[in-house]
Amino acid sequence: MSISSFTGLETARRGLLAHQRALEVAGHNIANQATPGYSRQRVSLQASPALAVGPMGSASVIAQLGTGVDVNGIERIRDRFADVQYRAQASRLGDVSTRTQLLGQVELAFSEPGDNGLNAALGRMWSAWSDLANDPTSSPARRVVLDTTKAVADRYAELDAQLALVQSQAQEEYDALVADGGPIHGIVTEIADLNEAIGASLARGDAPNDLLDQRDLLLDRLSEFGQVQVQATLDVHGQPVAGKVDVLLGTDPTPLVSGDVAREPWSVAFAPGGPGVGKLGALADLASAGGPIDAYRQEIAASASALASTINAVHQGAGGPAVLVVPPGSPVPGVARPPLQVDAAIDPAAGGSLAALVAGSGPGQGNDVATAIADLRGGAADEAYRKLVGQVGSEIAQAQRTESSVRSLAGALQDRRDSVAGVSTDEEMADLIRFQRGYEASARVLSAVDEMLDRLINRTGRVGL
Repeated sequence: MSISSFTGLETARRGLLAHQRALEVAGHNIANQATPGYSRQRVSLQASPALAVGPMGSASVIAQLGTGVDVNGIERIRDRFADVQYRAQASRLGDVSTRTQLLGQVELAFSEPGDNGLNAALGRMWSAWSDLANDPTSSPARRVVLDTTKAVADRYAELDAQLALVQSQAQEEYDALVADGGPIHGIVTEIADLNEAIGASLARGDAPNDLLDQRDLLLDRLSEFGQVQVQATLDVHGQPVAGKVDVLLGTDPTPLVSGDVAREPWSVAFAPGGPGVGKLGALADLASAGGPIDAYRQEIAASASALASTINAVHQGAGGPAVLVVPPGSPVPGVARPPLQVDAAIDPAAGGSLAALVAGSGPGQGNDVATAIADLRGGAADEAYRKLVGQVGSEIAQAQRTESSVRSLAGALQDRRDSVAGVSTDEEMADLIRFQRGYEASARVLSAVDEMLDRLINRTGRVGL
């Protein structure tokens, strides 16, 4: 077939447009180098359909004449498998970092070792009983016994109150995160809106790369709160809907987002145990009955009960009243209660009398009772509390080690994602020079063809030219 003389102009024009688009994409990449969640883009080029070349007047084809280049699309460079790995690790990081933070508050509540901790208060109380044994008739010694015993009871109550406060804070933070209009609800609603916009863009034949980046960034943020699962939205025939995804969180089988529809009613999405691993799961666990903080409070109550029973057994055995009493009931998640109280019979402020404190028994009222109580130092109550402090310290140290490990792995996975999707300034600058040279070369081709056609059209047939 015959080839038009103007084919070269079209070939040069295609080259100009292709390199212009490539320059624009490289500039877009450089401009968004620091944009969170941005994935670098690349122009996909392919050779435009060739023209068949054959002898004049013949239908046979002896060659294919290239016609330049076409822009086939603008690709978003992204590793989907790396996204899945990172989001799984982000859920773990949200879980362990939340636990480490709240358990750190628990550690501060114990104040061990230190002069303000319960262990120091117990030591002062045992010492006060020893002093009373040295001077069993001394009223000031009895007063010191009463005051140090009150201090122990107050420290037990304060410790329980502080742990109850940490529980209530965990519950409040959980409620704020899942509340209607809260952070998670906002993310889910925005993902549904982006699903709609992405689907409409694809239906028009566009490539909504920046919208896809925004949706992936929201999915990254959502993964901090719980395990995120992303799957294609299916139509009534079970076929994937272009551009739309369903988003599930944790163990809940019902999607938070289904296509361009956000879950309603919102509160149903967060039944107990639903969030699984993640910030929500950690908060729910720490705030719950039977969770780690609740277990600490139970241990504190058990230590207080052991202290009261051992002291009272000696004191009441000598004919005195109870020294310490345990209020009825058990710790309630998020609600403070005193695990231990001084018996009113020995407290003048409550109508009792210091004389009710028994230092000794038998003829001459010796010091055997005070000595026996002082000898309880290091017994079951002290041992239970020391064991609890060791347990808390060990669990917090383990949580910190786990957080460090998980954070390191999450950072490595983020680096891996960045190595694929991140913008390299050096690479983009090299591409800018390459595309610029390609644009200049295409322009030179255009000029050459233009000059050739000018000579053919305007000068052919003129004598002497």
